[in-house]
Amino acid sequence: MKHILLFEKFLNEDMDLNEKLSPLQKEYREFFKFMLDCYDVKSHSNLSEEKKKEFFNNIDKYWVKGKGVTKDLKEIEKDICGKEKTVKK
Repeated sequence: MKHILLFEKFLNEDMDLNEKLSPLQKEYREFFKFMLDCYDVKSHSNLSEEKKKEFFNNIDKYWVKGKGVTKDLKEIEKDICGKEKTVKK
């Protein structure tokens, strides 16, 4: 999955790395963290294979390389996060 390497790179909390990221890379990092929160996990590796595939499909659905998030995060939260958290409870 193409996002795994980006995950490892952009979720690193190293301040030196954060200073080197472009605004779009920082936005992707925050979006990825947002999606992890939607799935109520700290890492994508905590997801089942089925949920991991769904997770990355949703990343692809709502992120356009070079442009950013395609939909307001509040709308994404309503579309995905509520469903994910409702299922777990």
